[in-house]
Amino acid sequence: MTDPLPSVSPRTDVIGGLVWIVFGAVLVMLSWQMDRFESQGGTLWTAPGLWPGIIGTLIALLGGVLILRSLGRARHFGLDARQPDDTVLVSGGQFALAVALIFIYALLLVGRGLPFWLATMGFVTLFVYLFRRASGGPSGGRAVAFALTCGVVTSAVVSYAFEKLFYVRLP
Repeated sequence: MTDPLPSVSPRTDVIGGLVWIVFGAVLVMLSWQMDRFESQGGTLWTAPGLWPGIIGTLIALLGGVLILRSLGRARHFGLDARQPDDTVLVSGGQFALAVALIFIYALLLVGRGLPFWLATMGFVTLFVYLFRRASGGPSGGRAVAFALTCGVVTSAVVSYAFEKLFYVRLP
């Protein structure tokens, strides 16, 4: 049995990896520039920029992994990572829908009276349901159950992590 061709071209993954590396580097740079409150006895390990810096480092490293993986896949399938990409990953309508959902969540739902866990659960559920359907995924009760499970689990994990691990009170 032969391996199917990759659904995402190696060129797309290389470009995406470069974007993630730049984004991660910007996060690291900005977190390093944050005040460390040394005048109040703060150390590097208690600085507010510590976690964003770690996350930025991880994002940049994973961008590098994405590039290495895509180059390896290009060699495996005999593709050239420098060739123009004829794969359309996301339509303009899907992109606009994703951006609209993110802005509705961030600007209208969170912090406006709706509990964080409920806003997050609703956002993730709707996002998963809509984009699984758009990519040809199942519809009906199983699709709703899957999306709802993703929403509940994501909401629970995120709420727990912020409130219990990072001691951040959520709206």
